Amino acid sequence: MNEILLLAKRSVREIARYPEATIPALFIPLFFLAVNVGQVSKTFPSSTPFLEGQGYVAFQLPVSLMFAVATASSGLALVTEIDGGYFDKLLAAPIRRSSIIFGRLAADFVRGIAGSIVVLIAGIAFGAHVEAGILGAIVLVLLAACFGVGYAGFAILVALRTRNVQATNTSFLLFFPLLFLSPNFVPFDRLSPVMEVLARANPVSYVIDGLRSLVIEGWEWDKLAYCSAVIVGLTALLTVLSLRAIENYDR
Repeated sequence: MNEILLLAKRSVREIARYPEATIPALFIPLFFLAVNVGQVSKTFPSSTPFLEGQGYVAFQLPVSLMFAVATASSGLALVTEIDGGYFDKLLAAPIRRSSIIFGRLAADFVRGIAGSIVVLIAGIAFGAHVEAGILGAIVLVLLAACFGVGYAGFAILVALRTRNVQATNTSFLLFFPLLFLSPNFVPFDRLSPVMEVLARANPVSYVIDGLRSLVIEGWEWDKLAYCSAVIVGLTALLTVLSLRAIENYDR
């Protein structure tokens, strides 16, 4: 545990030391939030049934939260260490290899919380409010950060398998088709039949739906259960694959 904490602190210090790597990642979700709300808010006024009396910003807020946490930052940091030779020193140190992975994931959890708070504040500034209250807002931030941990596991896996900066950086692009094949602009029942089938088959849809329920509807336990199950399953799967990759890593 001490190894994980030390490596996590080191990774968090990296985030603080190089804000230029984090700030651009926050620009994208804030940009999409402002642009989407500006373009569509008149089409879907607060009287629209699925908005439950809120503005369209409330519907888009969970999507921006997903954008904020789905980054390849940990994978890029790891592949940079591989290129620079520092990763070999970590492997030679008297620590468990799994600590390297868990240290990175812990730092991504911190990054996800910070990014989610910034986006949530921006959404509230645009006029959204969390129907589930303060506790719901905390759960919203934590769930988003946990999804970010799961996605970070994918970037770390790509970094370990390819040892290539370009491949690790483009791993972020996987999120775009998953996001747009989801009810990101309208609910499931307003999608075309084909898009609805694809969206319901997409696990990311249930994460967005669960986060959105906290903002618009309150405590919808079934949606939160689906959301949590997807996050736990994704995180567990990718963490196991990353651990296997680092255990079999050949210098």
